[in-house]
Order: sequence, then C-alpha cells, then structure tokens
Amino acid sequence: MKKIILIFLSTLLFSNILYANEKLYSFIGVQTAISQFDSHTVPSIGLKYGKQSKDIRTAITYNYGSKSDNTFQSLIMQIDTGILIKKFKDKPFKPYIGTSFGVIQQKNSKILKYEDKGFVYGINTGLSYILNNNLDLDLGYRFLKTSKMKSLETINDINFAFHYFY
Repeated sequence: MKKIILIFLSTLLFSNILYANEKLYSFIGVQTAISQFDSHTVPSIGLKYGKQSKDIRTAITYNYGSKSDNTFQSLIMQIDTGILIKKFKDKPFKPYIGTSFGVIQQKNSKILKYEDKGFVYGINTGLSYILNNNLDLDLGYRFLKTSKMKSLETINDINFAFHYFY
C-alpha cells in the first residue's frame, strides 16, 4: 500500500513540475489491455487518470486481469510526448512515445496462494485519435521489464483506452 501511495504522490508532484507554466487538461478514462508474458496471455481492464498539456501527457493507470487461477494487478505511471507533431498538426491522429514505471502483483490461488510482487519500467508508444474537445481514443503498445519478481521478466501490453477530458 505504501508503494501505491508513493507512486500516486510522485505522479502528482512530477506532473506539477512538468507543467509549470502550461495550460493543463485533466482526463479520466477506461482501458482494456492484453498482456503477454512467458507463455501467458492475460486480458485486463483498468481505470486511468491523467493530465495533459500541449506537449506532454502523464497518466496513472490501475489494471486488473485474471485468467484461470492467476490474477494480475498493476499501478503504472506513464509519461508521453507527441512525435511527428508537424506532420500530424491538422489530423485527428496523434502519435506518441514515452516511458512507464510502476508496481505489479501476480497471484495464483491454485499453487499454495503463490504471490509475486515487483516493479516494472519500460517504454510505450501509440496513437491517439481525437474525437472532439472532450473525447479521444488511444491505441498503445508498452514493453515493460520487471524488477524484484521471481517469475516474470518482461511484459508486452497492447492497450485500448477511452479518455474524457474535463
């Protein structure tokens, strides 16, 4: 729980530093993802909160996934910036690239209540589609490396999110 609070507070502090003199747009969203690691593919659903300026977006996402006896939870902070901005200036598509870090937990109820916890960090990229001033759709890919986990080394995520800006 302490790690979760620490990540949430660092997200708020870091986003305030990044956006010192810029206009901010806050958003909330829902996300679905497919995570692949080892020989497992696990679907998940999540909630997202973030802030975005003209150039940078920070978000924190909680995801929960389950497949047979395995459950997975993650809390990940993601920082993105637009790429090819001039090329996509007048287009509703906005490509981005960024970095991610957070915490993850895996449980298996069949194997003697097995639990594995650790940290994740990595890169992400994707494409947002602006529907209007308040809504966008986001398709992204994230490669994550784990630390302090016994059974997971890397995770590949493909995620789809719907954001509401307020």
